[in-house]
Amino acid sequence: MTDFQSFRNAVLENDDLQDEVMSIINTATINGSGLGDGIATLAKTHGYTITSEEVYAHQDFLGQDGDLTDFELEMISGGGKGNNS
Repeated sequence: MTDFQSFRNAVLENDDLQDEVMSIINTATINGSGLGDGIATLAKTHGYTITSEEVYAHQDFLGQDGDLTDFELEMISGGGKGNNS
């Protein structure tokens, strides 16, 4: 398993990592850049070695294991975690 795949699995299993990834995605969307570097830096802080090029090369990682996870669906929808009150 590559570090990218290992990091992806870690993100899918950890709500805090998911929040950090969503923050990076939202910031990169607003700024128009920085997604690859942001994700690569986050991965590095958690012990994974991936490059921004790998992030962009694996943009199609959503649903790799068949069905989309709740987190992957949230990423697609661009939604954030909010309260439903």
